[in-house]
Amino acid sequence: MPNRILVVDDCHYVADASARLIAVCGYETRAVYDGREALEQTVTFAPDMVLMDIGMPELDGYETAARIRRDLGKPNLLLVAVTCLDQEQDKQRAYASGFDLHVPKPVSFTTLLRLLAMLQQRSNSLG
Repeated sequence: MPNRILVVDDCHYVADASARLIAVCGYETRAVYDGREALEQTVTFAPDMVLMDIGMPELDGYETAARIRRDLGKPNLLLVAVTCLDQEQDKQRAYASGFDLHVPKPVSFTTLLRLLAMLQQRSNSLG
């Protein structure tokens, strides 16, 4: 069964295009457009990795990541902040919220392939 990846971005085009590109690489993907949908899909879709924008209205990526860790108890879920917020304080806040990685936008194809390889390696080690 392929790894599942949830893409979360309030820009529908970015979320949809990213999910399609990842699907072409052989992964099962879903795109959602806000933090509340991300929480719901984390439960129903059960992704192995979430690529999430931080700057979303209502429920931003920081709060969504914190809720995924605190309320949903997903310690093995790989959470990746994908954002234009790239200052050191932004990175520290992302890690404090529960993100495992912080990747600046726009994400290059090379970076995406590295993330997918990291997910595969992590899945293999968790058995």
